[in-house]
Amino acid sequence: MFLSFIILGCSSKEEPKPNYGNFEFMGMAKKGDPNLKIILPGSISETVVTCSDFSPPCRYGMKAIIKNIPLIALYYDSQEEALEVALRNKAYISRNWVLDEVTGEPILERFVVKYLNAVKASDIKKTPAK
Repeated sequence: MFLSFIILGCSSKEEPKPNYGNFEFMGMAKKGDPNLKIILPGSISETVVTCSDFSPPCRYGMKAIIKNIPLIALYYDSQEEALEVALRNKAYISRNWVLDEVTGEPILERFVVKYLNAVKASDIKKTPAK
């Protein structure tokens, strides 16, 4: 009985990996494409990515050109919110980042999997809340 208590006690739920910060994530992307370009707004009143277009809205978003193909990267404070958006948009996810406009672009799909540790959100098995 004591042995079963130890085995059950040690098989607790796996802790989520920490979120990727902006600099860490961009460093990973730069490693894969040193010529990566971030699209900047033309003025302070313009936006490149409107976070309110996504539900739940992202904290901030950016548009990048990777391997000469545009990609939208959305930053979320919560990995759960990121997964929710990625599932809804049939996008890729890398912890707390949603990578939109990747599906159907083989070059981007290979890039985000290899360099950004991303997976298709639909491939993630959601565990029910307890």
